[in-house]
Amino acid sequence: MRMHLLLLPVLAFTLSAQEVDLPTQLQRTQRMGTDALQGLQAKLAMDPASSEQKAYFQALVGYTLASHLQHRDAKASEALLDRTLKGLEGRKDAESLALMGACLGLKIGFAPMSGMTLAPKAAGLFQQALKLSPGNPRALFFQGLHVYHTPAFFGGGGEKAMPILEAAGMAAIAEKPAENPWAPRWGRAESLAWLALVQLDQHQIEAASQSINAALAVDGDYAFAAKVAKPKIDAELAKAAK
Repeated sequence: MRMHLLLLPVLAFTLSAQEVDLPTQLQRTQRMGTDALQGLQAKLAMDPASSEQKAYFQALVGYTLASHLQHRDAKASEALLDRTLKGLEGRKDAESLALMGACLGLKIGFAPMSGMTLAPKAAGLFQQALKLSPGNPRALFFQGLHVYHTPAFFGGGGEKAMPILEAAGMAAIAEKPAENPWAPRWGRAESLAWLALVQLDQHQIEAASQSINAALAVDGDYAFAAKVAKPKIDAELAKAAK
């Protein structure tokens, strides 16, 4: 029987940007709002770390900002996404390959017909990343999001995405700290929050409630979890209780 990921220990991780160094702040990139991301982008540009050290997080901030702007300023979002992909060109490490796949998935939103070519490319990049780094939490997370947002008639949807996001959450929780502060080690709260939404879509309301509470235990300031996912789940819980 598969062990539920919420039985594994989850460490609280609520840190103010003023209290931690830049590499630690960058681990929260996916949980930040637009203004915070723009500030982080400026800090990253001025930081004395080498270009090689900063490259992954520069791309992650670019991707995350592009996702925030997608429905507010599509032109700026797509331009930022193209610059982000340009910056990732030639990189062959698992983290960068997975992020490239996520960028391609996001590009489909600007031209849905491009999904015929971009979706298989993105899927191939996730597979490459997981071959290089089996069980990589971020590769699984991005793969899970990609599958979730892929129409069911193309092999995607919530049912297919749920086990991938469960695996991403378990892998992130089990991941050991890295000696290199610039090494990506994010993914716990993000995987749990998206898993909660997928579970809600699959009418697993109690499981969704457990997952979103676990995400907020990791980071109580995670706005997507607190202000988007949790209210939806709480509303369904209230309906079910009537």
